[in-house]
Parts: sequence; C-alpha cells; structure tokens
Amino acid sequence: MAMNGAHALVEMLKAYGVEVIFGVPGDTSLAMYEALHDSGEGIRHVMARDERSASFMADAYARISRKPGICECPSGAGPLYSVPGIAEANASSIPVILLTSDIPLSGEGKSTITELDTAALFESITKWSYLVKSADKLPETIRRAFRIATTGCPGAVHLALPRETVKGNLSGEVSIYAEPECRSYPAYRTRGARVVLEKVVKLLRSAERPVIIAGGGANHSHADAAIADLAEWLAAPVVTTISGQGIIADDHPLALGVIGDNGFHPHAHRSLEESDLLLYVGCKMGSVSTINWRLPAPDPNRKIVQIDLNPIILGNNCQNTIGVAGDARLVLEDLTVLIRGAMAQRGHSDWLEKLNAGRINFWKAFDDVRDASGSPIKRKN
Repeated sequence: MAMNGAHALVEMLKAYGVEVIFGVPGDTSLAMYEALHDSGEGIRHVMARDERSASFMADAYARISRKPGICECPSGAGPLYSVPGIAEANASSIPVILLTSDIPLSGEGKSTITELDTAALFESITKWSYLVKSADKLPETIRRAFRIATTGCPGAVHLALPRETVKGNLSGEVSIYAEPECRSYPAYRTRGARVVLEKVVKLLRSAERPVIIAGGGANHSHADAAIADLAEWLAAPVVTTISGQGIIADDHPLALGVIGDNGFHPHAHRSLEESDLLLYVGCKMGSVSTINWRLPAPDPNRKIVQIDLNPIILGNNCQNTIGVAGDARLVLEDLTVLIRGAMAQRGHSDWLEKLNAGRINFWKAFDDVRDASGSPIKRKN
C-alpha cells in the first residue's frame, strides 16, 4: 500500500527523533492527525489553547531540549497567530519548525476560505519559508528544514502543506531517512582558522585588562565550560548579555553579571569601560547589550575580538580588531589550548579585586530587602 504525504511526514519526524508536536487541530490538518494516530506512541501531540501558545511552547522546548521544536496549525488564522512565536524564535536563533496545513493547490486564487500566502507571510521572519507542492517532495524538504534550522546560526523554518501534498501518495522511488547530525543543534559545528586564532592569542597575551562578554550564542553552543577555562587561565572577568545569563555561575569570582540597558550591574559596565581588550562570544552587539552602541565608550587603544558562528555578524555593529568565524565552544577550546602553550596562568589582579569589591557592595545594598528565608524580596505584612 502506498504511503501518503501525511504518513511520510510523521515517519520523517520520527526519524529525526521528534517526541512532541505542539499545535491546534483544524479541518485542513486532519490528515496529519490521522497519520499521528496511526503511528502509535512515537510522537506525542500537545494541544495548545491557540496557535500563539503552540509556537512559544515549541520555542521553550527547543531551548531546554537542545532539539528543534515542532509546532503545527491549520490554515487561515492559525498561521497569523503563530507569527509572534516564530518571529521570537528566529530572532533568538532557536530552531523551531512550523508546519501549516493549507488549502488545496487547486483552490488558489479562487477566494477559497482561509486562503493565505503563508510562504510569503513567514519569509521575513524565518530562515526559510517554503510551499511543498507534492508528496514526493516531503522527505527531502523535511531534511532541508532540519538542516537549515539547526546549522549555522540556528533559526525558525516554515513549511506550508497543501491538501494535495499530505493526501497524495509517494512514489516508490522516494526514501524516508534522516540526517542524524541535525537531530539536535548546533549541527555541523565549525572551528576557527588556526592562523586567526594565533593572532587572537597574541592579543590576549598582551592584554592587561581583558573582559569576556558572553551572549546567547555562547549558551546555544554549550560553551560554559570553555568560557570558564579560558577566563580562569587569563584571570579575565566574564559579563553576559540578557540571553547569555547562566553561562557562568553567579558566585564565581570572575562573574560580574549583566551588561546592557535591561537590568545591568554597574560593576559589569565598569569592567567594559576600563578594559583594554573585549572578547565577545556569541554576541551580536545589538542595541540592548551596548545601550544603543554607547557601551563601552570609544577608545582607540582598546582591542575588540568577536567570535560568532555567523560570519555576517562579525564587524556588523562595531569595528573589530579581529573577527573569528566559528562555533563558540570549539573556538574557545582551541584558544585555551593555544594560550596555555603560550603563557603561564595569571593570578587575580588588583583591578579584578576592585571590580569584585564593587560587586560585593552592590549586592550588600539589597540586604535590607532580602528575606532571610531565601525569598529574594521581603513580603509585606
């Protein structure tokens, strides 16, 4: 018996290790629900209150599981409700794949109810938005979707699935298989060029007050251990953007807290202003972390090194001394190997001790509002 597109879709998702789909049923998505039912217990469907919730749930799932989040919705209002969650995922470099079931291709241009050009709708807020026009195209398109979502700078992908695609049968020549590398992210990690890393090492050796700035890309890369190793060898303070929080323990002697205009720590800002080298890791240097590109103040003597998976980001918002294209974790691990062969481990400087004193005084100011029971803010009687 020939396999139809909906069953092929479910089998492809199972091959990629998908365990959960978040979504809302509709008349155009019945074929997919039937295929999910027929597949047994391989994939669990989580019913959302609306499509907005489904897209945000898929985003949260991807952040926690380190696997692409999958969400689905029916035609018409469903894709429109999905826009905020998909836009957020893509802007935050989170791999979310949205599947929108669609009207029949034969109904295009005929004022068919819920007709909407969803491929165009999601084009500007995803890495890739595509209308799948035949069942035979489904397996290769799913592979491309996972590859695009998880490689390079991760992001969101949208696939529109007309009735002919999910109802039509596959020919016997189409293969159902997955690329194991793209079951999680980041996939196909890349290293920085050795000649460039050696230049970075020279800068780090000569810097007296280096600071490491960790952004969301450092978290996506699982670069926490690599950042701690390099920071401890250089005795370099570490600050984070909002999305970089958690990359280093808050009570670590090198962790100075958050920078930017959303909840910054003054001692963290001070470290940037007084530094002679800034090492940005997985940070886009956007308007928030730089306070509209005013932090730190321009200093012709300060060196700036930026590490990012996406070469387009390098030097986009600031004139870098050196830009390194590569996966944050791999680049930092390679840098640490090189730096250990080039210099002895540094001890904590007087400058670092002064920064830490500022951190201690900052948090002491909150002692009178903290609850001794452990709650961060005292409750009013």
